Amino acid sequence: MVTPDQVGERYLAVHHRMFRAVNDEMSGCGLSMARTKVLLRLREQGPVRQSVLAADFGLSPHSITDIVDGLERLGMAERRPDPTDRRAKLVAITDAGLAGLDVANATRQRLLTHIFGALSEEDRATLLRLLDGLDEVAQQLIAAPAASAAPAASTAPAVPA
Repeated sequence: MVTPDQVGERYLAVHHRMFRAVNDEMSGCGLSMARTKVLLRLREQGPVRQSVLAADFGLSPHSITDIVDGLERLGMAERRPDPTDRRAKLVAITDAGLAGLDVANATRQRLLTHIFGALSEEDRATLLRLLDGLDEVAQQLIAAPAASAAPAASTAPAVPA
């Protein structure tokens, strides 16, 4: 019998390995996945305070400062005065950041195609369906963390087969 613990441990190991492979390759082109996510957020929603970025990504102020500092050193983001609060700064994407984002996205797409292209169409559909089920359970755990402390196997939705 395959236990939930065995499946969970295997999933976490594969996730970590795939994340590392993609992140290492993206870092080689100048942008880690964390930096890419911040640039995507800035491109989609415009300039924002670092505290908002930290909250959006669930990062500490120190971690988001490190990411923004790195992007600023690369010329991909810049800190600007906040017109509504002269004490605050807004982080904005630059033209170099937009160009870097294009390269990072192309690199990420190439790697994901390589990894998941090895699966048949049917296997990709099955994997996507299973991941959707797991994501639903994870979202419920995040929404109600106190309830997750008590065993509630009978109330958790089943992952579709």
